Amino acid sequence: MFRIVAGAVRFRAAQALTLLILTALPATVAAAAPWYVRLADARTAEAAIGAVPAGDRMVTVHQAGDGSAGDPVLALDAFRDAVASALPMPGAQPVLGLALRSTIDIPGGGRDQVGVVSRDGFCDQVRLAGRCPAQAGEGALSTETARRLGVRADDRVTVRANPESAPEPITVTGIYQLADPSAGYWADPLFRAGSGLDPIFTVPATFSGGALGPPTLAWAAELPVPLLRGDDGYDLGEVVESAGGFSVTDPTGPLRAALSGERERLVRGVLLAVVPVLLLAWFAIGLAGRYTARDRRRDAGLLRLRGVTRTRLHALLACQETPAVLGGALLGLIAGPVAATLLTGTPPTLDQAPAGMTGAASAGQGAWDAGAALLSAGAAATVAVVTLLTLLVADLALARAPVATLLRRVTPARRGWAAGLVDVLLVTVAVAAAYQARSPSPDAGVGALAPAAVAVAVAVLLARLIARAADRGGGAALRSGRLGAGLTLVRMSRQPGADRLFALTAAAVALLAVALGAAGASRAARLDRAAAELGADRVLTVRAANWTALTHAVRVADPSGRYAAAAVIDRGGNPPLLAVDATRAPAVAAWRPEYGPEPVPQRATTEPLRVDGARLAVRLDNGRAIAASLEAVLRAEDTGATVRVPFGRIPPGEHTVTAGVTGCAAGCRLVRWELPTLPGPDGAPDRAPVTLHELRQRGPDRTLLTPAAFADSTRWRTAVGGAGLELAGGPDGLALAAAPGEGGGTSRDTVYAADTALPLAVSLAGPAPATWRFDESRLEPAGVGAVPVRVTATPAVLPVLGVTGVLADLNALRLVAGDAAPGGVTQVWLAPDAPESVVDALRGAGLTLLADDSVRERAGRLPARGATAAGPFALLTAVVGVLVAAAVTAVAAAVDREPRRVMLRALRAQGLSRRTAAATRNTGTAAIALSGAGGGVLAAMLARWVTGIPDSLFTDGWRLLAVPEMLGPVPLLTAGLAALLVLAVTGWTAAR
Repeated sequence: MFRIVAGAVRFRAAQALTLLILTALPATVAAAAPWYVRLADARTAEAAIGAVPAGDRMVTVHQAGDGSAGDPVLALDAFRDAVASALPMPGAQPVLGLALRSTIDIPGGGRDQVGVVSRDGFCDQVRLAGRCPAQAGEGALSTETARRLGVRADDRVTVRANPESAPEPITVTGIYQLADPSAGYWADPLFRAGSGLDPIFTVPATFSGGALGPPTLAWAAELPVPLLRGDDGYDLGEVVESAGGFSVTDPTGPLRAALSGERERLVRGVLLAVVPVLLLAWFAIGLAGRYTARDRRRDAGLLRLRGVTRTRLHALLACQETPAVLGGALLGLIAGPVAATLLTGTPPTLDQAPAGMTGAASAGQGAWDAGAALLSAGAAATVAVVTLLTLLVADLALARAPVATLLRRVTPARRGWAAGLVDVLLVTVAVAAAYQARSPSPDAGVGALAPAAVAVAVAVLLARLIARAADRGGGAALRSGRLGAGLTLVRMSRQPGADRLFALTAAAVALLAVALGAAGASRAARLDRAAAELGADRVLTVRAANWTALTHAVRVADPSGRYAAAAVIDRGGNPPLLAVDATRAPAVAAWRPEYGPEPVPQRATTEPLRVDGARLAVRLDNGRAIAASLEAVLRAEDTGATVRVPFGRIPPGEHTVTAGVTGCAAGCRLVRWELPTLPGPDGAPDRAPVTLHELRQRGPDRTLLTPAAFADSTRWRTAVGGAGLELAGGPDGLALAAAPGEGGGTSRDTVYAADTALPLAVSLAGPAPATWRFDESRLEPAGVGAVPVRVTATPAVLPVLGVTGVLADLNALRLVAGDAAPGGVTQVWLAPDAPESVVDALRGAGLTLLADDSVRERAGRLPARGATAAGPFALLTAVVGVLVAAAVTAVAAAVDREPRRVMLRALRAQGLSRRTAAATRNTGTAAIALSGAGGGVLAAMLARWVTGIPDSLFTDGWRLLAVPEMLGPVPLLTAGLAALLVLAVTGWTAAR
């Protein structure tokens, strides 16, 4: 039997090769699926973890000290062992520390709160001027703390357990600055400044003796990726819940939930992409088996004539196919990991453990990869088994057929009931899927398969119509004398399995068109959403001292205004606020028509008054009966620091008073004048006016404000939302008088420089807040207070904020805020072509980079729906479907070659011209391929029309922007032309 099988395989090598290819293609897809899920999940998890702040990946444990004066080092060791036993986290590298709150004496008088702390690896996390603390009683101070205390290295500071405790001296060995404030090392609040000064870092021995009180023991660890993903069944939530009496802070819950949801979406997307193509491939294998059954039928008939039993005949037929099927499965098993690697850009490994993982964690990672390998092998084996079963069904029919039927050259043309039942099932599934796709739960049930199911059903129906149209059209063409067209159509209608070949080709082309359209629409939607959520192509979240320091740093880093713009987001306000530097936003922001008009710079009432001298001199007339206290408040235009210039007590009468100015060498702007209302001789507030005549600066000398400038009422304003100083401009200057009422106060005794027109022009998305009544619209940014605004545009949506919020000019808002300390998230928006040197310049200008996100990176993390969640893998499966159809087309062309020659030879004998015979020689199968490609495009278009436009292309239902076109001309033409080219080449090659 072996010689018979080997001879049959050798004699029909082309058929064996075709079967090998038809098995290898779906086996490759099936084998690649587990590896793709593994590699894509790992890459997505790393991207998602890298996008969140390091503090969100840190787990911390605190335990109060026992109050004994034992060895703190031994206490830390015991604490570490206890936490490791109660909170197993393989691969995590814990950081231990001690911390307590104490009181520090301020030189010159006064006290403040400060933390005295010790932590592993402190000196590696800071830039230290001096040396690292090494002995008990030594410590390092932050730059800000050293400045406020006026101390340097080798000086001493005094701390106390409480204001009444004995002093404990600490020798300052160095001054530190944080190397990376965003690092997870600084996530524990015990080691950051609280309500007082920055912590003093010392060594554990300082806490010996208990003079400062019992410290809090701290354990912190940044979790590695496998633990956050839950590899090898690790459940961090259960581990934390079973940690016993420890106080555990675990902020990783949202991140772990996001990773779990992403993995589920990825697995679902891969299955939605694989299943249709595998079904299509098995149908193609069955069709190829039908085409090649003629030769096997003759072999079976001859063997039956020689007395071979049905069992032995069936074994002989199966053994002819088994080597090709097993070879194809083996090739698919080898090609699967390669395809997954090419799609993800990450090579698979079997025992690679991430850095820092040992023991059980390493074994878990190896088991995860080994599991992917086993799943891949099982998937390839499943493809082989189903392929053999598909061919076995056809061989059973051959083994049971009578010898006379097996030896007939022409098989009876009849269609079994099974084919009709399959067509009905396909149409039923398509109807159910289309209904589900248009329901409120489009991804439930078979709704996610709606485009593919409808496309396949339409292709099957078109195949029925094409077969009947070819039969009727061929007869009509022959009767009318159009022999070329008639013979082609007749050959299409009478070729065995022609309708199924058309259905297979049309379904494959339709699946490719649907996959291309869905991938393009999903990519466009993700990019649109990412740009809407970020506001610009690349966004840096930075730490800045204030808004002025932020805008100054951006202008220093990008003087041209082409690449960077400052932005602030305050989501806690009502409504939320987005403030962008309007002078730079048009060149940087990713603006869409839905956002309304682009930001425009707010009109300035007057140019801000710039001060860059060493002293200020003001000429004034104090009309009060008592001395007046006048103070000018400036703001440095580079650092945003508040510079107060007190002119002291000014007696009644006209005087010129001077005061020194520090911190304005780079330029300051005048924010406000403060003139406190004081009680007069009778005890009542003295409301007589104080008139400001002239303001000069010295070093360099120039006049800043003349009497006419002081008298210009457009230059000045009082506090928003309350009574302030009464202003009166005259020929001699500006008269300031206390407003009627009891007493004074900061706002009542202040006059502001009105260098920005009020109310501010803003764009409002969504309903106005309930507090905006009677035309009194006011923003209240955190730390700024009420700012009157006027709504100039009402877009449907705003960048970053969505459907609810306010867009304002950051520069105008900064000027109105004066010397306030506003809150919000400070960002720098970068243009797509911004060079990396701009980012370096931002760091050099004093900004600390906390996060870096881009449209492409965020788009890759967004939750896509359906098969598009599988990314490029979905396109791979669609391409494999077209290749499978091409392989079957090649089989059909090869099988049809000999019968076509016999038919044309007979027709030539009956008088058919050579030219007509040559024209129709290769048109049968080619016509099926051509019509199949066109039918696939038509099926995809009908599927798009039947399933409709989805409300959202995201699993979370996000739909602030319009859904991109799902199936435009580009994917249709690409799918049709690409499939036609592949089908034509393979068909022509096989026919030759």
